[in-house]
Amino acid sequence: MMVNILDKFLDAVFFDVDGVLTSIKSSWRYIHKKLGVLEEADKYKKAFIDGKITYEEWMRLDTELWIRVFNGKLHRSQLHEILSEIKPREGAKELFVWLHRNNIKIALISCGVEPLVDRIARTLGADIWMAPRLKFDKKGYLLPGGIPIPAPQGHRSKGWAIRRVAWELGVSPNRSVYIGDDLWDLEAFKAVAYPIAFEPSHPILKEKAFCTINSFEELMTVLDSLMRSGRCQRPV
Repeated sequence: MMVNILDKFLDAVFFDVDGVLTSIKSSWRYIHKKLGVLEEADKYKKAFIDGKITYEEWMRLDTELWIRVFNGKLHRSQLHEILSEIKPREGAKELFVWLHRNNIKIALISCGVEPLVDRIARTLGADIWMAPRLKFDKKGYLLPGGIPIPAPQGHRSKGWAIRRVAWELGVSPNRSVYIGDDLWDLEAFKAVAYPIAFEPSHPILKEKAFCTINSFEELMTVLDSLMRSGRCQRPV
């Protein structure tokens, strides 16, 4: 039986969404594939990684691709429909219930597509979430671009987002956990006391993480052992 003393040691758990709370590694790429624009979108991703465009420009180019597929009229409801098949991982709800029972704040810090992050947050019961905001007109049609916060890198990265959200929640990053799976989670890893790599996509995440896990059951065991001894113990 797990010891319900989590609130004595931790203030909050911060989750990435794509690849952690869902099995989809990128909700942006998921939409690109659904709409048949992946090849063009991959060129924009490379341009961003190579430093040729900003994250704001990348958001604009990606959303313009989507709008073009719908002949200039992509409604919010259609975007929700495209994303509707993406569900939370099995066990996520039980994990959130356990955290709430132990008086732990839960925040989602994601660079994923806003409507998905919003739905996952409401479905699972997160206290707060932050993701790059899309723009819609008064009739609910998508406009190119958006508000690129948090960004994958730079001064408005996930690390900045964690500090901002922690302030809003009244918690300390020094008493918090972050769970991520991608290289763009590295800035978030630096912002908390206990960075945890979930099915990491790159070896460097294992190097930088407090520990590595592959399931929510393992995460609960890790948190429980952390509460008991201050050390991470992987389940057998």
